[in-house]
Amino acid sequence: MARVEGRYGLVYTTGKPESATRFDELVSAYLGFGRDIGDRLKALLADDPDMPLAYVAKGYFLKLFGSAAMSARALKALGDADARFTAAATTERERLHLEALRAWCSDDLDRTTDLWERILLDNPKDAFALRLAHFNHFYAGESRRMRDSVARVLPDWSEADPDIGFVHGMYGFALEESGDYAKGERYGRMAVERNPADAWSVHAVAHVMEMQGRHAEGIAWVRRHEPDWSATNNFRFHLYWHRALYHLERHEFVEVLAIYDDYVSSDIAADMYLDVCNAASLLWRLEMYGADVGDRWKGLTEVSLRHVEDHDLIFVALHYLMALLKGGEPEAAARLAAQLEGFANSAATQGRVSARVGVGTATAMTALARGDAGAAVDALLPIRYDIVCMGGSHAQRDLFQEMLVSAAVQARPLLARALLAERTAAKPASAWSWRHYATALRAEGQGKAADAAEKRAEALLQIP
Repeated sequence: MARVEGRYGLVYTTGKPESATRFDELVSAYLGFGRDIGDRLKALLADDPDMPLAYVAKGYFLKLFGSAAMSARALKALGDADARFTAAATTERERLHLEALRAWCSDDLDRTTDLWERILLDNPKDAFALRLAHFNHFYAGESRRMRDSVARVLPDWSEADPDIGFVHGMYGFALEESGDYAKGERYGRMAVERNPADAWSVHAVAHVMEMQGRHAEGIAWVRRHEPDWSATNNFRFHLYWHRALYHLERHEFVEVLAIYDDYVSSDIAADMYLDVCNAASLLWRLEMYGADVGDRWKGLTEVSLRHVEDHDLIFVALHYLMALLKGGEPEAAARLAAQLEGFANSAATQGRVSARVGVGTATAMTALARGDAGAAVDALLPIRYDIVCMGGSHAQRDLFQEMLVSAAVQARPLLARALLAERTAAKPASAWSWRHYATALRAEGQGKAADAAEKRAEALLQIP
């Protein structure tokens, strides 16, 4: 085994010099949501079956599926990696990657991310470690850490680096999630200008427009770049989800359902958790907005039944629960909720998340499914400011705030009025929020204010 220098001066332990280049290309494909990531990795392992870091990469990719079945396979990959590391004189960077996979397989996501950040101190151009840390900061709800993680390495990157656009896109998204919309949009647009197929960067700008209520502009932005980002893997469906959200805010339900049918749910059978999250959250929102979704929960329910015992990511498990509750599987839903409660007693990183917000959110959704709005309010209200810890984006987590508002309008009008005063201040372009505000105000006897809120909603829906 030799040490071969690849892109950006990163050193690989390998039996074949060309494997360093192939590994670098694998990382670039991962950054760009390439459809051939699995094929690239298989080919690399077939051609260089003793390359230590390739087995770590295999374990990483398996963990990224976020399911119990794939986590079991990741443990096997960890064992294979251990054997290769024992047989070769590897670098410190490679050994830290191995320990990061070991921590991830042990459900210690805090240590996992700390190890990637340690790698980046000495190797700021290790784009694999950077993107994986970005992922884990995101699913920990740590927007500032996500932002600072990229900011620390930016000075070491240059315009001549092939992957610089991906780095700018990561920074743009992290800035948006940290509330710096202007700078986030600037970095996102800069990345898209460099590489129009960079789906993560198109997505970063889409998030800015969502947060600022720029719905028509968001539709145009996503559609303009569709020929490029639609060639990526299943992440492309998340961009269709974003387009659907803009239409939903405009109460264009026919368009939303068409996007759902044609794109968002089109590959549900592939069993990718983000597809289920996109679809379940969109259907739940549609029903809260008063739309009839027909039998569309059925396909999601069939997939979710395979994941009753999953808890790799509490955010994802809650979306499986949505499908089970809405798809007529109360026993499976109860088992999943019980799993979350049991997992909350564990020392795993996501166990702590389950204890903090997972159990309460599951309780609230179960109450909503049986029509008990008061119980839903009781479960969600105490944890509303902690929900960030389950990860996901502001746009994704907003569903849980909408659940609280919708339940309060039904069961606690006085509280609803207060919550909607907050919400309309934060999201002044949300017609749904203004309509609910009008309902809450009217229930409190504030007819004049209710009329004004209703007029505000109608005016927003008239905007072309």
